[in-house]
Amino acid sequence: MRVTSIMLALPLLALAACGGAGPESAGSVAAPPAGTGGTGSGGTGSGGSGTGVGAAPTPTPTPSAGFLSVAEETTFTAVGAAHSFDYSSTNGVITSVLYQGNAGTVRSPSGSVAYSPRDGIFTLTLNDTKAGITRTNRFQDPAHRSDFNPESTPSLEAPNLAGFNYLTSGNATQTTTFFYQRPDSTIHVTLGGFSYLAKDAAGVLTERDHGVMVFGALTPQTQIPISGSGTYNGGFIASAVLNPTFDSTSPRTSYMQWITGDSRVLVDFGRSTVAVDLSGRLGPTFSEGTRIADAALLYPSGTYFAASGSATIDLIRTGGFAGVFDTAFLGTRAIDFAGISAGSSTAGASSIDGAFFGPNAVNVGGSFRIVGGVPDQRVDIQGAFTGSR
Repeated sequence: MRVTSIMLALPLLALAACGGAGPESAGSVAAPPAGTGGTGSGGTGSGGSGTGVGAAPTPTPTPSAGFLSVAEETTFTAVGAAHSFDYSSTNGVITSVLYQGNAGTVRSPSGSVAYSPRDGIFTLTLNDTKAGITRTNRFQDPAHRSDFNPESTPSLEAPNLAGFNYLTSGNATQTTTFFYQRPDSTIHVTLGGFSYLAKDAAGVLTERDHGVMVFGALTPQTQIPISGSGTYNGGFIASAVLNPTFDSTSPRTSYMQWITGDSRVLVDFGRSTVAVDLSGRLGPTFSEGTRIADAALLYPSGTYFAASGSATIDLIRTGGFAGVFDTAFLGTRAIDFAGISAGSSTAGASSIDGAFFGPNAVNVGGSFRIVGGVPDQRVDIQGAFTGSR
């Protein structure tokens, strides 16, 4: 079956001089084109490279793999965020749903990514019991390499991103796709993500997982500056559940929707402060390989997303920096993630956790989460971001 896909553009890490002139952002997310699209059917996948985050980079003859140019198998810590749906069914009909989500930290990561240069094999290990996700996938078959061009595509629900590679493995009842941004010799951290679907023998959905992460070469603490400032420009990926309709006569189905866009991180090393700004748009939504019509979504493809927050550098306690968001918007609507207080029923939360990567903290990367706190709503945004100065 031929599948038409929609490619989302995310910014590649752009260079901005520390304390000097440089681009305000690394690019913008192109609005998804009109029409249908989708990810194809699952299975073991078939070979090729993918497409990924950001404006298309200028081609180079033989680009270096950056931090992946290792001499022996190397395991990288994956700092990310993920969420899962577990479905129970009776006679082929889903009767109940368990939702779980969690954003990892530098000290408590989501898992790891191992790469063997001898075999060209990636191993993705996820160990996040708070998100309900614990598994290991070793993408050892050359045919696990997949792309969106055009017949055999990565597994169901993976986003089509420019500049990314895709690996897909599975069988008749479960499929995992792992995707990662292709690094070059100047980039020491990269964005990655995964999608997972499982069905029972009758073909009824039992589990759906989405997650995102950053992994790379962490900066030694002795190389992290203690004075000066820097602007890091890059991109982010998030997976969101955006369903505020439970307290209504016609509650809608909860879907996992991808968001992609720009990140801008301002760091004052002398004051140990970090400011994070994100801006992007929702991509097309799929469920088991079928495009969900925008009319069925309260927040359709192309909806604008923005969030701003702050964090504090504390290398001893957090291994990097940690903080919270101040504001977040979907379209023109503010997301209410206010914490518990005596005068309101809202009980939301947010988090920012990140670290420095590469020599002399030339890159930054981390995870984030925004949890809507309004009763009878399921609003949860799990994301990861990178940046370069």
